[in-house]
Amino acid sequence: MSRPADTQWKKRVWQILESALDDRRTQLYEHEVYRILDIIGIGTPHHIFLSHEKEITRQALSSFGSSKVVLKIVSPDVAHKEKLGGVRVLHKDLDFLQYSFRRMCDDIQQAGYSVEGALLVEHIDYSPELGNEVMIGFRESETFGPVISFSKGGSDAEHFAANFSPPNLILPPVSYEWARALLWSTEIRKKYTQENKQEYMDQILDTILKFSELSTCFSGFFPSCSGDVPLVLSEFEINPFVFDRDRRMIALDGYACCAPKKTASPMQIREESESSLFFRNMEAFFTPRGIAVVGVSGDDQTRPGNIIASNLLKLNRQDVYCINPRGGTTRIQDLEIPLYPSLESLPSRVELVVVTVPAGAAKGVVEQAVDHSCRGILLIPGGFSETSHDRGPEEEILRLCREKNIRIMGPNCLGVVFTGDEGKVPGINTFFIPETKFHLDLSREKNLALFSQSGALGLVELSELRHAVSPKVVVSYGNQLDVDPCDLISFWKNDPDIRVIGVYIEGFQPGAGRRLFSIASRSMAEQNAIPIVVYKAGRTQEGQQATQSHTASIAGEYAVAKAAMKQAGLIVAETMTEHQGYIKTFAMLYDREVKGSRTAVITNAGYEKANAADNLRDLKLADLDASARESLSSLLPPFVTIEPLLDLTPMIGDEIFVKAIDLLLSSKSVDSLLISIVPHSGYLHTTDSEIDAYPQNIAKGIVDLRKKHRKPFVVSLTATSGLDSSYNKMGKILESGGVPVFLTAEDGMRFLNEFVRYHLIRQQNRLEEWIR
Repeated sequence: MSRPADTQWKKRVWQILESALDDRRTQLYEHEVYRILDIIGIGTPHHIFLSHEKEITRQALSSFGSSKVVLKIVSPDVAHKEKLGGVRVLHKDLDFLQYSFRRMCDDIQQAGYSVEGALLVEHIDYSPELGNEVMIGFRESETFGPVISFSKGGSDAEHFAANFSPPNLILPPVSYEWARALLWSTEIRKKYTQENKQEYMDQILDTILKFSELSTCFSGFFPSCSGDVPLVLSEFEINPFVFDRDRRMIALDGYACCAPKKTASPMQIREESESSLFFRNMEAFFTPRGIAVVGVSGDDQTRPGNIIASNLLKLNRQDVYCINPRGGTTRIQDLEIPLYPSLESLPSRVELVVVTVPAGAAKGVVEQAVDHSCRGILLIPGGFSETSHDRGPEEEILRLCREKNIRIMGPNCLGVVFTGDEGKVPGINTFFIPETKFHLDLSREKNLALFSQSGALGLVELSELRHAVSPKVVVSYGNQLDVDPCDLISFWKNDPDIRVIGVYIEGFQPGAGRRLFSIASRSMAEQNAIPIVVYKAGRTQEGQQATQSHTASIAGEYAVAKAAMKQAGLIVAETMTEHQGYIKTFAMLYDREVKGSRTAVITNAGYEKANAADNLRDLKLADLDASARESLSSLLPPFVTIEPLLDLTPMIGDEIFVKAIDLLLSSKSVDSLLISIVPHSGYLHTTDSEIDAYPQNIAKGIVDLRKKHRKPFVVSLTATSGLDSSYNKMGKILESGGVPVFLTAEDGMRFLNEFVRYHLIRQQNRLEEWIR
């Protein structure tokens, strides 16, 4: 990066912002934006600020080389100057310019806006063809900190962003490699390359790097960069930057806003060392020594506290204590259980306190728990800020606990299911759902961690995935008063049993988005990083806010969240169906070897072959090697055409189908495979009764091939009513054998593609693909 020669550049920018705030302005004048650009070494047009028409003189005009100049209104109230007639391109005629100055100022004032003067700006001669106008800017997100935006510029930038291509976003600080990745992730880069405009790309990269430094130095998220600078650049945008006839990049129109910095950085508030007591107390939610359940009824076994106590006792825990102020006993699991009147009356200290009393009584219990010196508090009840919008009770609870480094999960959550380690570490289940309505099948390898802000959604996902995946830990974290996805990812990312982490997020607390980005980025940089699949809800409301033509609104908060998560290396699901599909695929294929993007398809229906071919995405159709073609020709009847989209037709039975799959997986020209089965074929044994009667059925054969081969493959089983149909047993055999099953070739291809793409990106370190 070519830095400004003046080492005091930061102070000079600070003085500009301070001057604006002294005038009680948060919006900078355009000539102030130009001054900042000049300070950091970015080209601007020649310009003069005019407070009166008499300042337009022949001498002033002689400093402009072109025959035309641009007159722009200067007002603290006007962001969209052109829409109000506040931008005019005029010939360099003294009398007419003076008249135009008066007329423009009068028009703007009559429209109800204050006017400080006008800016006389050099007219830049350039062609407005695609690629010659770009928009680059940044804004300070309350959740993610500074976010850099790059997109097509010009007067139609908003329309282009809404209807053709949204802005490309990246979180600073940005290295040259990441700046290049941002540009290389765009389509316009291809045009620059084709037209041999390397100097365009060099100038864009230099500008992105300078904006990265400017944004972090004047941010509330980077105290180490900003030092004692007390101001924040909340928005800074140039729309457009243009390339003139000499291929120089020049900033035409600038917009910026500033604000005083908050007293504490969001990153300072929550950045905790993993060796700190505050972080280590997360253990209390998963491996506590002693659990107290507060709110257990003496006679009503349907109460949440009673169900939680029952769930814990079923896990053969010997350290569960039930609390009820009235004392007495209750009957749980055919056992007479004592009810202790308070935490201080317990025979020994507990590390985890599970609070199930109503919200109004929760603070009193928390005060007892703090005095008891527990390590974690699980707040089950709702009725806090999610309904009343009053954060007072939550903030008081948080204050009490932070003083003692006690961790809080919830409120408004189901809490934790942790399977433990049989014979060594007991499990936990605080989900107050009767076993008749929610049961986890833990017979398979327990390699999933699922963290959901919504407890109900977590239950639904686990139910949908019940035939395929077994979790090791499930957390419903609710209002995230304290514990949030960042804490959970940090705590579990190095667990050797977990192969995929699934996260559902409805919203972020201030600063939490940047924490997630930082934690995930560090995690994904590790060689054996666990894939993290995220679904972020709330995009519709965010999108409705995108109504103005500035970086802040064109991008929208969901777009920022998506870009940040992708840049951090997370797998971002656009729908809940994708979230479940990605979790299933990555959990079941975790030990498969990805060596390339060449794929083949084998099916018994022509329409599924076409469906698969139309949805290859980043996968490439394999070119079958001679050996594979010869082997398949020897195996299959003449009416089957030997090709990578292999349609066996409905005339092929189980054994030949399985052998053909084996040959494709054995081929050195095939890296992955989609197996698409229309189970209605009369030559295949696919119904429940047929599978019982024919042990060498196709489902068993495919499971056996999974044990033989290390290449990734998935199955499309087109049972239109789902796996719980006539083909229920077939689907269960496949998924219990470690083979992901989907209901269409389109879905199968989508999830296979993401699995292969993810691993190839990591292997090849293609940064532009992270953010594409």
